[in-house]
Amino acid sequence: MPNSPDDRDQLIADLLEEAHGLRMKLEDFSLYTESKVAEFVLARKSLTEERDSAQHHLQLAQHDVQVFRLRQDQMQQQLIELSQKLRVIEARTERLIKQRDAARARVQALEASRAVRIATRLRKLLRRG
Repeated sequence: MPNSPDDRDQLIADLLEEAHGLRMKLEDFSLYTESKVAEFVLARKSLTEERDSAQHHLQLAQHDVQVFRLRQDQMQQQLIELSQKLRVIEARTERLIKQRDAARARVQALEASRAVRIATRLRKLLRRG
């Protein structure tokens, strides 16, 4: 324990200087923590906006996928219906082709017959005469 007033004054001055130094360190630390908190707040705000944007894009993509699948199902159903109609049309076309071929065969048979050849010759003769 200091005995003289000068030692006591020096001790008080040293303590005041140390207290001032601690206050300055506390102020520096406070400024540092405030700046870091501000950085974290800005980073959080940015990340929150990015997350919200990503969630919005995800919802849009999910909706698009849902619409795509619905349209795909509709197109699949249309394909099935059109395939059935095509089979019906192909069968009808095949029947008509067979009828046409049969009619051609009958016409060829008739044209090849002796009576038709005679009738054709008579017509030619009658036109000349």
